[in-house]
Amino acid sequence: MMHPQSSVIFMEEDILSDTHKPLMLEEFLTVPILERMARKLWNEGMQRFFVVCTPQFAAPARVCFPEEAEVTLSDRHDDLMAFLNTPSPVLVLSRSALPAAQAGPGFAYAAPGHELREAWRERMTNNVQVAELVPGWLPVYGTDTLAELEPWFREGRDGN
Repeated sequence: MMHPQSSVIFMEEDILSDTHKPLMLEEFLTVPILERMARKLWNEGMQRFFVVCTPQFAAPARVCFPEEAEVTLSDRHDDLMAFLNTPSPVLVLSRSALPAAQAGPGFAYAAPGHELREAWRERMTNNVQVAELVPGWLPVYGTDTLAELEPWFREGRDGN
């Protein structure tokens, strides 16, 4: 199993109509989803982060990470390709997610940076041949998902 020290997080492009921000910046139990993601990754030894987001949301996204973390926030393909210029494994989170110890492998995956770079050079795809699924993440598809998960997290059943 790979133990990535870098991650790529794709912030959803859809803006919630009631808050005018992406779901990843929505608060869940008083903490933005992205901050929960960043805390878990940082606590697991993640050192480098690339957040795919528009310049409009770069500042609120950056505050979700520890000050000392190496964070790149960009929606430029060239910036992403430069970040992936490594043979080291990179964790990919393709949408908002909440850390949960009981969550099995699903949509989060890891692959060597240069393999992701090659796969994403022409078009973005989750079909990366050498990728390994990574457990521990519950995907969040909208505010309805947050409402369903809130009692579970309040009771501490997330294992984190």
